[in-house]
Amino acid sequence: MRFAIGRGGEYVDSYTLNRSQIEQLAPFVCPTCHETVIIKQGEKRRLHFAHVHTCVSMESVGHHQDKWAVRQWLQHRDYKVDQEIMIGSRRADLLATKEGESIAFEVQASPLAVSLYEQRTMDYTRAGIEVVWVASGLDISPMTKFRPWMRKEIGRNHMLLTVKDKSIYRYVGFPSSIKYGQGFWVCMTELSASPFEAYYRFDHHNWTEVVRRKRMVPPFPSPQYRRLVLNRLYSLGLLPSLLPTACYMPLTMLWHVCIHPFEFQTVLYLNRLERPNDSVEWSIEKTCHQFGMVSTSDFSPKFHVQWRQLLNVCHLSTDVRGWPVPITLEEARRQDIRLFQGLQRFIVKSYRS
Repeated sequence: MRFAIGRGGEYVDSYTLNRSQIEQLAPFVCPTCHETVIIKQGEKRRLHFAHVHTCVSMESVGHHQDKWAVRQWLQHRDYKVDQEIMIGSRRADLLATKEGESIAFEVQASPLAVSLYEQRTMDYTRAGIEVVWVASGLDISPMTKFRPWMRKEIGRNHMLLTVKDKSIYRYVGFPSSIKYGQGFWVCMTELSASPFEAYYRFDHHNWTEVVRRKRMVPPFPSPQYRRLVLNRLYSLGLLPSLLPTACYMPLTMLWHVCIHPFEFQTVLYLNRLERPNDSVEWSIEKTCHQFGMVSTSDFSPKFHVQWRQLLNVCHLSTDVRGWPVPITLEEARRQDIRLFQGLQRFIVKSYRS
C-alpha cells in the first residue's frame, strides 16, 4: 500500500520518501479502515505500508485524499465520523453523526450512471439515512462540466460538493446547457444549503450574457431539434434567435432533467402556444415525453410552481400568447436586460426583507 495517515494526520507517500524520513512520522494508520499499518520493504518490493491485518482497497489516491478531507472537515464541526460502514446493502464511504442524526457521504470519483445514482440514493433513503454525494476530482473553474448524475444531485440537494485543497466547496446555480451551469463555487462553513441560494446569488449580467450567446449561436439542427423546434417555429413565422425572453428563465428545477434548459422551455412555449387550453401540468408532461424522458411524479407540479412564480414576478402569465416577441436582436437584447434586471431587483428586495 502506497499511502498511510501519519501521526500529524497528514497523508504519507511511501514512494517519495525514504525509510528514515517516513519513520519520523510514525505511527501510521490505513486511510480506509484506520487500522494500524507498518512500513515494510523487501528484496522484490519497494518501500510500502502493510496492514497487520488484511484490508482490501482498490480506490485511487485522489479518492482516498478527498475522503480524508471530508472526514477532517466533518470532525472539525463536531461530527462523529465512521468510515466504510454498511447501511443495509450499501457500504457508505463516510457516516457522520451529530445530535442523533446521521448523514451518509458518498465520495464519487469514477463515472456513475444516473440509474445507479438514483438506486443508491433510494437505498439510503429507505434506510432512513440522508445521503450527500461528493464529486471527487472535479474542476471548480467557472466552466465546470457536470455529468448527468451531478445534475441530479444539484436538483435533489440544491448543491453539489467537491474537495479542493482540503476545503469543501459547494456549487449553486442554474443549468445553462446539458453540461454546464451559470453559478458559483462557495467554500462551505456549514453543511446546510438553502433551496433559494441560487436565486439569492443570481447575477442578471451573467445570465443575460448566457442568453445573448444562445441567441447569437446558430442552433445545431439535430433531428430532434429540427422536429421539436425548427419546423414548428418556421411554420409560425418565428426565428430561433428571436424567441421571447421568457423562454430563457433561470430554473433550478431543470437540473433534474438531462435536457438543455432553454430547449425545454422553448418546446414548452410552443406546446402552450399551439394548445393554450391544455393544463400547464399536461403541457409540462408532454414536453418531457417529447424529449423521450419519463419524469418523476413530483417533477411536473414542482416545475409548474417554480415556473409560474418566476412568470408572476416578471408580470407574465402561463398564456404564452401574451408574451412579447422581439423583432430584432437589438430589441431582444433590450427585453432580456429589462426582464432579468427586474428579476434581480425583486430577488434582492425579497431577500433583504
